[in-house]
Amino acid sequence: MIPSRMMLFIAVLLAATTARAAEVVTVTLVGGGRVTGPLLRRNDDGVVLDLGFEVLQIPAKRVLDVRGEDAGTAAAGVERDRDIFRTGTLEAREVPELVKRFGDAVMMVKNPGGLGTGFLISREGHIVTNYHVVENQTQLQVTLFRRTGTGFEKKDLRKVKIVALQPLRDLALLQLDLEECKGPLPEPVVINDRDDLRVGDLAFVIGNPVGLERSVSQGIVSSTTRTIEHSRLIQTDAAINPGNSGGPIFNARGEVVAVACAGATAFQGLAFGIPACDLVDFLVHRDTYLYDESQPQNGVTYLQPPFQSPPPADAARAPAR
Repeated sequence: MIPSRMMLFIAVLLAATTARAAEVVTVTLVGGGRVTGPLLRRNDDGVVLDLGFEVLQIPAKRVLDVRGEDAGTAAAGVERDRDIFRTGTLEAREVPELVKRFGDAVMMVKNPGGLGTGFLISREGHIVTNYHVVENQTQLQVTLFRRTGTGFEKKDLRKVKIVALQPLRDLALLQLDLEECKGPLPEPVVINDRDDLRVGDLAFVIGNPVGLERSVSQGIVSSTTRTIEHSRLIQTDAAINPGNSGGPIFNARGEVVAVACAGATAFQGLAFGIPACDLVDFLVHRDTYLYDESQPQNGVTYLQPPFQSPPPADAARAPAR
């Protein structure tokens, strides 16, 4: 029989050995904060860390990412060039930092009938916006907000080329004339291609609601499976108003997870965006939707399904012959 004092010593020794062997991880919280410590447990309920003087339990809804000190750290910050756009996994930051980094890539798109928002996806001047922002228009103007030593200056660009249109998913691809820009373009955005958005995740929007330039609104993801007119949309309570259409919806890492397309003017907290997976599909297969200058309103014409009108009431009552 082992004495109780010996058993206590063995228990303390095992606990110390386990603590030393625990993997040290960095937990990124929603909002960009980080906590580092030995990992005691990780499951669907959340993460438990040993901080030495106390045990910290972090609910799953507050955890954005968990990475080991060695192998995991390199995975964050990886960006991949995919033809004319970039995808990748960025490090979570505070929203003001992300706005400072990617806010300059958000532009105003004007037409003779109104305005919307677009965002830069390539160094070659490619811009994404909504189809309904450029619908039935051939003359467009893009306003670039360029950062200077004393603030921002606006530059109106009128040599805007329409590259591709996808009316069914309400997406359009434009391209600026680099000679007209007369200077370096802002850093393009990074698009999320993992489709890992969760209900409750932080989301923020940069755009030009009712012409109020470079406005930022923040909220959460309300739904990732909202279906409207047979199309899946991302629902968020971040404010989206007329003029925001075509702007980017970012996650807590600064990755574009959706393209703002609609807001409910009669209700607050109801706004929608086109999922980033649909945007990536549009960009990869943009040759299918190329704009034809000889048919300026073309896009893609979707024919109505065949419809057979019901027989007249008198015919329905007529006896069979």
